[in-house]
Amino acid sequence: MKVEWKRRVIVASLALVTFGVWGFGIQSGILWNLLAGNRTIAQPMITVEATSSKEVQVPAPEPSATRISSARVPSPTAPATRPPAATTTQHVVATHTPTPSPQLTLTLPKRDGALSTLSPNIALTLTPPPEGRYLVVDQDRQAMLVYEDSHLIRVIPVSTGAPYEDSFTPAWRGVVGPFWGKARFRNSDLWADYIWYLFPGATGSILIHSVPYVPNGDEKIYDRLDALGVEPASKGCVRIAPKDAEWLAAWNPVGVPIEITPYHGVIKPAGTAPQN
Repeated sequence: MKVEWKRRVIVASLALVTFGVWGFGIQSGILWNLLAGNRTIAQPMITVEATSSKEVQVPAPEPSATRISSARVPSPTAPATRPPAATTTQHVVATHTPTPSPQLTLTLPKRDGALSTLSPNIALTLTPPPEGRYLVVDQDRQAMLVYEDSHLIRVIPVSTGAPYEDSFTPAWRGVVGPFWGKARFRNSDLWADYIWYLFPGATGSILIHSVPYVPNGDEKIYDRLDALGVEPASKGCVRIAPKDAEWLAAWNPVGVPIEITPYHGVIKPAGTAPQN
């Protein structure tokens, strides 16, 4: 009886140990991994913070001078009791998309209202400008071209003499004369803040000057600002905008060669101009 009782106790103990090991294996996942052969480890999540790039691409890992490393985050699907999964680092290359530089073009209105798009490397006169500084007043395009060493550096809209026998601007070549500064025009209430002398005309001096105005307290009432770059409307002088006159004064055109090209429009008889 004692032997039979001991045998039953041993068998029961072995059964309890076997079931305990079996339950622990199922609970921990070790037995399941051994039986199923599952060795797949979930890939970690990637957190990317791009602070200065306009465009971010995520190609295969490759060496690069500019890169942002992702944070290492364990997979959220892994069991809490599973050992930490191996982490990987993925390189994100930050690339900047270059903005193309705008091409320099000059669009000037012609007298008939059509637009003329000019390129700075196209000569607008029959003879190319010489070396050094040079000015060309193109009356057909109503534009002053400013050259330095044969390079066009600025286009200034102008308004030359109205197309009448007593006010048109004649073609001429010479040099820019002295700077007269601010002055009032003879027999007129008009003033100009920037004046350069060119040559004597039929009824008075031919000048380069800022658009004339009538002072009205702190206000300046300009005469035909709308004609600049559009049509000839002066009494024979070459008018330019006040801002362009300020720039030209800083450039200092005194003594610079200048060419005024002929006006190819119709010159009407004197005295037929509309009276303001």
